[in-house]
Amino acid sequence: MNQVILASHGGLAAGMRDTVELIVGEVPNVHVLSTTRDETEPIAVRARRLLGSFDPADTVYILTDVMGGSVNNDMLTLLAEFPGAVILCGTNACLALSLASAEDPLSDGELEELLEDARSQIVNCNKLLREAAANEEDDL
Repeated sequence: MNQVILASHGGLAAGMRDTVELIVGEVPNVHVLSTTRDETEPIAVRARRLLGSFDPADTVYILTDVMGGSVNNDMLTLLAEFPGAVILCGTNACLALSLASAEDPLSDGELEELLEDARSQIVNCNKLLREAAANEEDDL
């Protein structure tokens, strides 16, 4: 089974899971870890406990928010203990949805395809609208 951990600063991870559940329904394989100003236990400790609770046969994808940020850095420290985990940084709803919906482990090629799809969702809509309007004028 695939396990997906959404790890972020503040409420981003919880909001992302809420978004995924709104679209596809309950996702028991999607877990949330957040770091907050008033946390009493470091996120790495909570992540280690969560990772230890998974079946060793599970494939684990950890999605983090900011490259070089404390959450991403803390997740990277876990790779020595959990070398099979896959850490992906710069997540968005498209990627979270794709991974939450994947039933089987992904090959490197399939994972790169999901990442490319997720990247393609980051667009300047104003620019697209301007270009579409310009194309319509050119067609007249």
